[in-house]
Amino acid sequence: MSAALEPIEAWFSQQHWTPMAFQRQCWAAYLAGESGLLQVPTGSGKTYAAVLGPVAEMLQRRQRGVQLLVITPLRALSRDLALAIEAPIQAMGWPLKVAIRNGDTSSHERGKQLRTPPEILITTPESLSVLLANPKAPELFGALQAVVLDEWHELMGSKRGSQCELCLSWLRQLRPQLRTWAISATIGNLQEAARAALGSEAAQPRIIT
Repeated sequence: MSAALEPIEAWFSQQHWTPMAFQRQCWAAYLAGESGLLQVPTGSGKTYAAVLGPVAEMLQRRQRGVQLLVITPLRALSRDLALAIEAPIQAMGWPLKVAIRNGDTSSHERGKQLRTPPEILITTPESLSVLLANPKAPELFGALQAVVLDEWHELMGSKRGSQCELCLSWLRQLRPQLRTWAISATIGNLQEAARAALGSEAAQPRIIT
């Protein structure tokens, strides 16, 4: 086991859980610098598979600023995602902050996010597009390491999916080493879906099922 994953494994042990094989594969692939697509059934733990690799890296680096961006197709999912990600952070006392930015976010909270950015930001394609138009966007995302695309099957091939891909293109110009992981419960052509998420110039995507 990688030393970086010890805090993650410790939290799983505290919950009396054993990580699934696909979760460990995702964590290892992320820490090895890979991007890809994870397809597993709903309720099997795919969120933790996708986000805890980046979290493990953040705990080692101890950088400030947004390092993990989670893009979800539905505002209604934002709070559930935030609660799931905050669970291990609060239980283990990790020095990480999670914030939500969507159409329901107050102007006060939006300003606060720009002044003191969270390490983990959950947003929608529409809100991300607006945020990237802000003059402070390059500074806000200057330390970004990873993007997780939640429910990628809901976005891919739609106008909002194209909007998401344009945002990712902008972020990759700013952060060439940015890693991207798409997660989905069901997608037909996995290679095509992964290529859409990662961009045409990316290395061969890692597919985990």
